[in-house]
Formats: sequence, C-alpha cells, structure tokens
Amino acid sequence: MSNRLVINGGALWEGCILASCVHGVMLAEYPFTLCENGWFGEIYRVQNEEGSKAVLVFSEENELLMGMFDDRKSLRSKLILSDKYARSHYKEAPQEIRDAAEALSVLFEDTAGRKKLPFVTTGFWEEEGQILSRDSYEDWFEHGGHILAAQMLPFEEAMSYYQAKCSMDAPRMEIAERIYRERIKSPKAKVVLKKEEIEVLEAAGPYNMDICKEVFEQFGVLFQN
Repeated sequence: MSNRLVINGGALWEGCILASCVHGVMLAEYPFTLCENGWFGEIYRVQNEEGSKAVLVFSEENELLMGMFDDRKSLRSKLILSDKYARSHYKEAPQEIRDAAEALSVLFEDTAGRKKLPFVTTGFWEEEGQILSRDSYEDWFEHGGHILAAQMLPFEEAMSYYQAKCSMDAPRMEIAERIYRERIKSPKAKVVLKKEEIEVLEAAGPYNMDICKEVFEQFGVLFQN
C-alpha cells in the first residue's frame, strides 16, 4: 500500500537550488565538500558527512518525479543489500517509475561480498500530482528523508542554518541569496556571477576556482568573463 507524503515538490526544488548556491560560494574555501551537492541535468544528488545520500529526479519543468535514499544509520541496513529490496520501494509505482528506479539504483551500489548491489533504504515517486511512498512520512524521514532536512526548510531558516554550519560571512551570504533568487525567478535563464563576486570567492580559495566554476555551471550559473 502506498502513502501520500506531504512534500511540496516546487519548494523542495527551490531548497535544492539554495543548498547548491551555498555549496558553490563556500566550495573555494572548502574543496573537500565537493561531493556534498551536485546536479546532473535534472538529477540532484546530496551526500552528508556520514556518507548517506539522496538523489532526486525533477522534470524539465522542475517538477519532482522521484527520490531514492541511502541512510547509512538506518535500522534497515541489514535488509538493503539486495536487488529485490531496492526495487521493493517502488513496487506500487507506475512502470516508468520502476524502470527509472532500477536505472537510478546504479548510483547507490555498494559491495556485498563479491557483488555490487544497491544500498537503498527508502524512496518516493510522483503520481497524479501527489508524492507517494510505501513508507509513511515518519518512516520515510527516519530512513532517509532527513538527509533533505535543510533543503525542506523555509528560506530564512535555511539561511540561518547554512550561516552557522558553513561559517558564512555576510558577503558570501549576499552572493548566495542573489544567485538563488535569480535562479528560481527564471529557471530556464542563465545566471551570471559578477566579477566582483568571483573576487570574493577567490579570496577564500584562489586555487579552487576551476572546481567552483564547474559546480556552478551544473545548475546554470556562469562566471562573468
């Protein structure tokens, strides 16, 4: 039986963009956080300090289509290393979702003995305008949804969280907010990081700007020449 999760897909997309903006402006100073956020077309990936990760798939119109989660501290950890268990999270989803979940599970492979199998603890999908899961909201959050806790915060709360977590100074907070607001206002348009803003980031990590530039480009933010 599937359960409806009270998740606002549009707000979650905006939260993922904000997380990516913050990640981008801090990456020059903290290059070791490179794997924490990433966009691959319409696929968003986030990984936390524990090695747990979530992958979300959006449509070209930024609508939430599905999510897959790997919670390394989940009590389900003894069940998950099997192809059958990974697929079970999408058992009641439409066929196209099940096919997509099988393809997406490659990103969650882990080694069990001599085999590489998907390490998946929970998931959800969109169907007829609703976000559905075989888990209740509480179980989904406990077994992986919490990885997106920051992305699901309202803007002001999220910025306070990132300011404390990343030790963000005022100039970089302003840059992150400007990029975020422009990006969500015109999702299809390119956003340009101004020269003076690039100089602020460069001052924190001049040797990491190539990586920084690549990460920004993943979600449509370009450096001014």
